[in-house]
Amino acid sequence: MIVDLDTRLWTSTEDLGDELAASIRRAGASRWVQPDAGVDAMLFASRAVDASIVVGFRSALLRGTVNEHSLLEVGKRAPGRLFFARAIDPMIAGAPELVESARSDGFCAIWLDPALQGFNPSDTRAMRVFDRAEARQLPVLLGWSGPQVPSARLEFSRPYLLDEVARAFPRLSMVIAGFGAPFVSETLMLMAKHDRVFTSVAGIAARPWALLGALQGARDHAVEHKVLFASGFPFDLPSRAIEAVYGVNSMIATTPLPHLPRATLREIVERDSISLLGLGVPPAAGERTATRTLAGDATLQLPGGEQ
Repeated sequence: MIVDLDTRLWTSTEDLGDELAASIRRAGASRWVQPDAGVDAMLFASRAVDASIVVGFRSALLRGTVNEHSLLEVGKRAPGRLFFARAIDPMIAGAPELVESARSDGFCAIWLDPALQGFNPSDTRAMRVFDRAEARQLPVLLGWSGPQVPSARLEFSRPYLLDEVARAFPRLSMVIAGFGAPFVSETLMLMAKHDRVFTSVAGIAARPWALLGALQGARDHAVEHKVLFASGFPFDLPSRAIEAVYGVNSMIATTPLPHLPRATLREIVERDSISLLGLGVPPAAGERTATRTLAGDATLQLPGGEQ
């Protein structure tokens, strides 16, 4: 079972707000392929995994919102394989009510980003959202794997600020995207301290040295079993992120540095996040297309795949 815990969709980057849209365009200018967050591109990319969690977006600070009804409509094109996380901005009136109705509206989790939404996790308004999420057994996905913007409140993205949340709501599952980079050590300590705090490789999988250091740190803190797979699509592809995890030892292959066991890497890629977080009923494992199209006609084969 391979579950992509972080997939994004939008019709236009302007849906995310003008400032974030400009940052995405600037970041994509140096890439040979522009990020494509369209439905067809996502469904094609998701053939490398068994299930994907489609995450919404809402930020009053950045004046951006992705229409959640259009996200839910996509589920009809891949029944049983797509799960949805409702984006909730605690700074907007009525946020707790949106948590209350999330499951009945078709969502299995909620998404927040303290930096892009501009709130301290211990803010009373945010704590009401966390309280309702715990009561409704809704996992909280935290963070953003794309480029940042000048208006983002980086001071609120520090993982240690979630310590109070985890103490107050010990039954609440929280998944911090990309090891909370650049504050990886804080994320590792938080995971070691609290049973229901997890992380994902979204975003950091695209940075090989950062990924290697984060995974080595997870093993040092004995929390590698709490690392979940996520691609952060469209900023990375599921197939490429899988390759990155499996190939993380290649950079130190000829050195005496400690290598990560292949079994540990496989557990990260194939961890059943749906059952672990209580998102719903996992789909039956099906045939995955583990290739991706490059500039030419050649394809890349995943390590361990058929030759």
